[in-house]
Amino acid sequence: MSWHWRELLPVDRYTVRTSDYLTDMDQKVMVLLYQPLIGTVANGLYTTLWAHLERDQWVSSEQTHRQLMLMTELSLGEIFEQRKKLEGIGLLKSYKQKADSESRYLYELQPPMTPKQFFENDVLSVYLFNRLGKTQFRELRNRFSVDAVSTSEYTELTYSFDEVYTSLHHSEMVSNLRSETGEALANHTNKTILSRHDKQGFSFEDFDMELMKNALSSFVVPEQAITKVVEETIIRLAFVYCVDPLEMSKIVSQAVGPDERVDLELLRKKAQDWYRLEYGSNPPGLGLRTQPMNERTMNQKEPTTDEEKTILFYEETSPLRLLELRSEGAQVAPADAKIVEGLILDYQLLPGVANVLLDYVLYQYDMKLSKPLVHKIAGHWSRKKVKLVQEAMQLAKQEKQSKAEATDSYSTQKQQGKRNRKKDKLPKWLLEEKQSQEQAKAETASASETKSKQQNDTEQQSKQSFESMLEELKRSKQQKGG
Repeated sequence: MSWHWRELLPVDRYTVRTSDYLTDMDQKVMVLLYQPLIGTVANGLYTTLWAHLERDQWVSSEQTHRQLMLMTELSLGEIFEQRKKLEGIGLLKSYKQKADSESRYLYELQPPMTPKQFFENDVLSVYLFNRLGKTQFRELRNRFSVDAVSTSEYTELTYSFDEVYTSLHHSEMVSNLRSETGEALANHTNKTILSRHDKQGFSFEDFDMELMKNALSSFVVPEQAITKVVEETIIRLAFVYCVDPLEMSKIVSQAVGPDERVDLELLRKKAQDWYRLEYGSNPPGLGLRTQPMNERTMNQKEPTTDEEKTILFYEETSPLRLLELRSEGAQVAPADAKIVEGLILDYQLLPGVANVLLDYVLYQYDMKLSKPLVHKIAGHWSRKKVKLVQEAMQLAKQEKQSKAEATDSYSTQKQQGKRNRKKDKLPKWLLEEKQSQEQAKAETASASETKSKQQNDTEQQSKQSFESMLEELKRSKQQKGG
């Protein structure tokens, strides 16, 4: 489990900089397009860091994270989590410099994508559609669109540069380049000129590109056809539509044109067709993701106990698939699918951890998902930074134990006795835990009962011995008197 205090302390200092300019349009894009994906808190942190830069200033003064905590009313842990959201979606780059006993951070703000880049991005556009729905998504896209104008009916009158401006004479250019002008024109290696880069967005780590390339036939897809742009598109499509490298190799093979190049539009269409064939007409969601390989404890390990088999099941199953299994193959209700996406997107729970939470609530409430309870537990687990399935199972056991103790206490006070409390249905791994706890309680109670009986026997023997002594004294006195 990763704790923020290992990465960040209130006394650590930071500086904000940008190598690009930020505009009013960027602010609209942040609120209308990015905020539904990252949330208001992350957007607020981005705006706060942006405000550190005064007008026509590209580097801020140095401050401590304690000052940032006061400014945003966020804890250090919350700042760390919201910072990760900004980094993951490509809005922030963070750098750390370790010096003696303190650390310094450099936060480089990245401008958001332009509306055109955003809506053409295979990942963000799909997720925004999933979050807002068809109607609102189209309204937003129309807001950032203008009517296309056909210039074929017009005659262009635009003057070219050389028609308006005169060129320097060759001798003037040579003399200028040898003078101070030439030195001024030269770029300084320690300076970066402000510019709007061709924004690529965010990166992905899990897709095995080499495996996909090895599965491709060189006769169908030449090696030079897989350019950097094609690779980036493949990785994004694989992430959104949950395509593994071997399946993606088949899709790529279908998208190669007669010129032996990969047609990106055709590649997108083939990926969408594959998704519809596999998952139906519903838009892809985060609920189809499974536990990341680096957060699995049963990876390449054969389970030997029931608990390990359960952990392996949660790690290899997507949350939506889990809900399908629990409903015996029936389609997952849209409301339940939204709950699943909220667990992963809003509460940043990993899919395997979300599985444990969903199973716990389902078995507790007769296969119904109680949204308030799910969100309450998700918030708790998110604050605890739960990453592993085993950790989530342990927390679920503690949750169940706390609930049982509270229920027992209430029953003792209010109902005293004959009324049998309905037993909760639980997953097998929780039932085993409960049975072991009840057995331990029974053994403790039995030991206490035995000890109490022994004490009573001892007291009874002492009492009889004392009464016998009194009788003996009484008889002795009577004999003396007689």
